[in-house]
Amino acid sequence: MPTTRVLIRQGDVVYRFMRLETSSDGSLIVLVDRDPRSKRGGYNWTFDLSSYETSTPVPVDPANDRPLPSSRFSVHTTGVIHRYAEGVRQGTMQIEALHNLTKLWTFGMVSIPSVSRLDLLEVSKHRHDGTAILEIPENVSERITFLIEIGPSPQQPQSFGVGLNYELYSLVARVVPNPNFPAEIKAEHFVAAMSDAGTQGPIDKALAELSYYQRIHGNTAFVFREDKGGAYIAMAIVPMAKPPKLTITFNRPDLKIEIIPFEGRPPTHKVRFWICDKGGRNRTEDLRKFISSVELNAEL
Repeated sequence: MPTTRVLIRQGDVVYRFMRLETSSDGSLIVLVDRDPRSKRGGYNWTFDLSSYETSTPVPVDPANDRPLPSSRFSVHTTGVIHRYAEGVRQGTMQIEALHNLTKLWTFGMVSIPSVSRLDLLEVSKHRHDGTAILEIPENVSERITFLIEIGPSPQQPQSFGVGLNYELYSLVARVVPNPNFPAEIKAEHFVAAMSDAGTQGPIDKALAELSYYQRIHGNTAFVFREDKGGAYIAMAIVPMAKPPKLTITFNRPDLKIEIIPFEGRPPTHKVRFWICDKGGRNRTEDLRKFISSVELNAEL
């Protein structure tokens, strides 16, 4: 997954704040960029981003006193957004599909007790494909709260922050005044919350994925793209009655394709495959340049 880090620099020190990973289907994962650690002494509760009203915090179960990942949000092409805490899904909301965003949607909040409580960036260890850096003055030592928003690309933050522009959407993290957290939330606590705003109803997953790539590539007969692990995906223009059949002719006699089955019920708009040579699956070279023809047969 291509990775972008949002870093915070304070003086000569650079800290990791957020990590963003884009997947091959167009979805986005937003993570609080901290190493796994015990959640002992933490709390779970609901927090309304529109009114800043909260429920009574509930202490984290001390039985789970083991290193656990920090909060993350998964933003899918359908507009479904999940929030995870302690490695478990804690909430879900639905916004517009990512190919059809018409406004900025606030979907999350991340509040850090101070910049110095973040984990350091180690260049040799923490790899990434791109960065955005927020400069925080050295005399700022108090809590800082960020809203996390997504909207049509391009976007600029409406307050101090950063806007990361992708092909069809932008992710914004910007500073807002600190809420009045419940008394149980201490100065050393990290806080992550999710909005409960959303649209009318769910959006079809296959149509959302197809529409996303048609916005990028146009209404071609099919979309041919890379997938994780060195595989490829071929997508038909619309969902079909049954999964499409793929035939590829190469100008090299030693090349062929190997279909990769999907787990569970197979989708009716796409097929996943590897390109193989005599030595097996070749993941180190772009073998698409040896393709002479592609045929994707699908039935309505």
